[in-house]
Amino acid sequence: MSDFDYDDFESSDYDDDEDFESESNDSWGLQTGKLSLEDSMTFGYGLEDNSENSKEMVQIGTKFKFPLEIIYQVLFVGGKRGSGKSWTSAVLMEEFNRHGLQFVCFDALDAHGYLSELDGVESIEPQKHETINMKKLVERLKNSGSSLIINMSGLSLEMQQSLIAEYCEGILETMISDRGLMTFFEECQDFIPQMGRPESFAPIVRLCKLGRAKGYGVALISQRPAAVSKEALSQASVYMIHNIINTKDLNALKEQLSFGTDKATINKILSGITYAESGDMVCYAPEYYKDQGYVVVGRVDNERRTQHKGKNINVVSKLSQPTHSSVSFNDTYSSDTFESPTTTSTSFSDAFTLEDDSDYGDDDEDFENEAESKIPQYEWSATEAEELYSKVPEIKNNFVKGAAIVSIASSAFYIITRFIASGRRG
Repeated sequence: MSDFDYDDFESSDYDDDEDFESESNDSWGLQTGKLSLEDSMTFGYGLEDNSENSKEMVQIGTKFKFPLEIIYQVLFVGGKRGSGKSWTSAVLMEEFNRHGLQFVCFDALDAHGYLSELDGVESIEPQKHETINMKKLVERLKNSGSSLIINMSGLSLEMQQSLIAEYCEGILETMISDRGLMTFFEECQDFIPQMGRPESFAPIVRLCKLGRAKGYGVALISQRPAAVSKEALSQASVYMIHNIINTKDLNALKEQLSFGTDKATINKILSGITYAESGDMVCYAPEYYKDQGYVVVGRVDNERRTQHKGKNINVVSKLSQPTHSSVSFNDTYSSDTFESPTTTSTSFSDAFTLEDDSDYGDDDEDFENEAESKIPQYEWSATEAEELYSKVPEIKNNFVKGAAIVSIASSAFYIITRFIASGRRG
């Protein structure tokens, strides 16, 4: 028999084993909850790289860096509502401003209004009754070197499309700067849709195709990749994708990302996108991420220099509000209400009270008696009912006699008129 006694084991030894087992499980990948976007992308891209000088790079996150030449590339920034696509676009604009590079943003939803607080960034807000002299606008872009936010939220869609068309044609006819110019189109599916050809369609496609020769870049921003023209999307060299779950949108991305990339990698990218939380991003950029398999995964975690204007309204249930006394419409005009507020609920009947009702409870009985005295009293009498019933035959006979007299008179009138008419014919 062994001399080993189980009673010699202390309870702390068991705790140590449990801790070791927990650490072991963690090291082998066991966890509670769903995977993060980066963990779901099983091919290990997106490793942090600090070798590049930030002064020579456009950096929108710890893992997302681009050379300054991105200013004249075609970008696509996509993701469902609230996924962070407008935030990413704003970070890009702030980075361009930091480097002294120009940009123009056509802001359909007034999501970027606060960017005009930066030095070198101006904004305009055209209204329906106003027009823009595009020749002067292009000249100012050329001579001032300033960036511009165009808030189009006050214009109809047709006016927005017309404005964008004039802008694209105007800058293609002019050399704005030898340092590049990036144009951002928020909600671009309204201006270059897959179905339909609005006035803005051809000019934007031309800018995507021909702009690089003049240093013009384009950033197409949309929550619906499937609704954006394939002709325009095919010009993009950088795809910044936030959370997308719609099957049609995923298929549209799959079609665009398939050029030069194996299908297995594309499927992993698309499956990983569905794990993305707000701020997470998958960036597909073959020209810049060759050593990382074309793909970088991470978060757009740059600290913002301006406040983001594109926020949802704050919807709060009345059930979560502090309990206060209910006030009738009449109380809003009464000074007594605000001098001595009460915690009791005020009824609608109080809105019709003309005098102070502080002693109303003492006069309840007198008020009811007074009201009763003003109401006329009526008592039913059986003799009156019998008398009324006895007169029914008489009333009926009088009605029959009257009807007979009217009928006879009508017949006589008809005979007389017929006799007179026949005499005139004779």
